[in-house]
Amino acid sequence: MRRSLLAALCAIAAGCSRGASRPRGESPPPAEFLVASQDSTFWIATTDSSVRIRGEPITLAAYEGRFYELYSAEDDYSFPDALLVGERLYRRDITTGDSVPVFADTTVGRIAITYARDHPDERPLTPDEEVDPDPETSATSQIDVIGVFGPYVGYEYHVDVALAGSSPWHATRRGMLDLRSGASVGLADLFGKTVGQALADSGRRRYEFVRDSIVRDHKARGAIDQRGADALMRLHFDDRSFSLSSVDGKPAVSFDVPGRGEGSAGNVIELDPMSVEPTPWWPSVAERLAIQNANGDDEWTRRHYRVVARYDASGDVARLSIADSARREWPVVMLAAPIRDVTWLDDPPLDGALRAHLTRAFDAAASYGSSERETVLTREHPRTAAGRVPTRLMTVVRSLPSSRATPSVSRTNAPIQIRSRKPARNVRADDAGTRQQHGARVRRRHSLDDGQGRGHRGVSAQ
Repeated sequence: MRRSLLAALCAIAAGCSRGASRPRGESPPPAEFLVASQDSTFWIATTDSSVRIRGEPITLAAYEGRFYELYSAEDDYSFPDALLVGERLYRRDITTGDSVPVFADTTVGRIAITYARDHPDERPLTPDEEVDPDPETSATSQIDVIGVFGPYVGYEYHVDVALAGSSPWHATRRGMLDLRSGASVGLADLFGKTVGQALADSGRRRYEFVRDSIVRDHKARGAIDQRGADALMRLHFDDRSFSLSSVDGKPAVSFDVPGRGEGSAGNVIELDPMSVEPTPWWPSVAERLAIQNANGDDEWTRRHYRVVARYDASGDVARLSIADSARREWPVVMLAAPIRDVTWLDDPPLDGALRAHLTRAFDAAASYGSSERETVLTREHPRTAAGRVPTRLMTVVRSLPSSRATPSVSRTNAPIQIRSRKPARNVRADDAGTRQQHGARVRRRHSLDDGQGRGHRGVSAQ
């Protein structure tokens, strides 16, 4: 389905290009770049007086002259009466093929170890066995990529837990990772100790002001009871729970107060972004991020050409064009919004070896839906099929068998030949209107689900 959508978008783009107003007899300026749009990447080249476009469901990070694929895989610890599925995020070097985990859920693993100890007569399920339709114990987690900034990746971690004999709860938090080490990144690591502390202090004051104002206002109108007010007051500001974005070309920090509890208490509270003066690592990132022009369009400027993205009224579709120095434009492609970033392949030019590795990565991504051991587009994951939630693009990922004699928090790196992989899901950190995760797997609904869309957990301070 995803391949069909990509093909359809390219076909529509080709039709629009033929019918659009464009310089007659003129060729677009030579250009080559990658456009990242949510969970797909488009390779666009306008060399040889033609426009070549290739889109595949792959998420890439580029830094220090290398490309890395980001993908997530499930850790399935399920028992006959316990749905226990965790998730971890991997970084794969497309040159060497080596995969390294950079983030792993530990909550579900700990619950699985406790469950195995408390139920010694139960054995873990094999990959082809199904969990009870209404298990007494359930714990699932999901890791979403919400932004890529060179070697730094913003993520959102969400876990749903329902244990026998206790109230269900869920939790959400955000943060930044350094892909080079897999370490968590704090404000001081990105902006220095002094600036980082000032940002944390300002974010804490903003949150306390917003929290107290909400409680007072809602109590006065009778829109919140004491239990809800107490739940809100129990949320703790964490200066390591934040996301990055770009505002007017500068880095911006948005604090996301972690949530934990029942219903809305388990959602993050997203504060408004705060601009920061650029640091030495930012310019190489900023050149990939859009600047909004006077018409409200996204624009990327190079020495000899510009890339322009115009969004439709709904904000769901972006029309990408290339413009030369005389401001003549050539329509290129329509793709799902928002556009995350653009990676330049022509300045400096892509060398032959790296081009070959990037081509192989795109070729591999093209086959993700065709193998029994990769992304499955036509049937449900045996663990999460029951009571599925409708999605716009149904992509369900089935985990590969692994050693399951004893539930374990850690697992060896998945080799590229056999790993179960799906592209990391991407959304713009400050775009609440597009937070429905395209290509997200089906997730089971049970008593812990408060019925709200997973895509709208962020709550603007305004």
